[in-house]
Amino acid sequence: MMWYAYTSIVIFLLFLLFMPKHLTLKEIYYSAGILGFGAWIGDALVGDVFKAFQLGPSRQTYLIDHIFISFVPLAIGIIYLNFLSVKKSILFKWGWVVFAFLCEWGAVASGYMINKGWQTWYSIPVFIFVFIFYLPWHLKLMRTLE
Repeated sequence: MMWYAYTSIVIFLLFLLFMPKHLTLKEIYYSAGILGFGAWIGDALVGDVFKAFQLGPSRQTYLIDHIFISFVPLAIGIIYLNFLSVKKSILFKWGWVVFAFLCEWGAVASGYMINKGWQTWYSIPVFIFVFIFYLPWHLKLMRTLE
């Protein structure tokens, strides 16, 4: 079950390092702050306050769990923004909704994420908001403020 966290982190790290960069360093920096904050707030509220899910095999939070929640959602968002352009179709955006859902489903299926009152499909409206509305707006705002 812990293999899911380690594998995800390595795959996303390698992809981030070797993908062709279409974002500036400033855009990556700003987006990392926003995405990281959002991931931590979501994890703290849903996972810790409401106890709706747990990462890892134990109730205790380990360093790998902090690294996973800090890095994987952030990496998915940065990769999405990196390849997002005005010319991208709505199908591109919906593909990322499906991809994010499959990543979460993989965490549950591998046993790394244990749902406790949470259903994996509950995240779909969040993914729709993030990939269809929020991140395209975020990128447009960043580029108009420069």
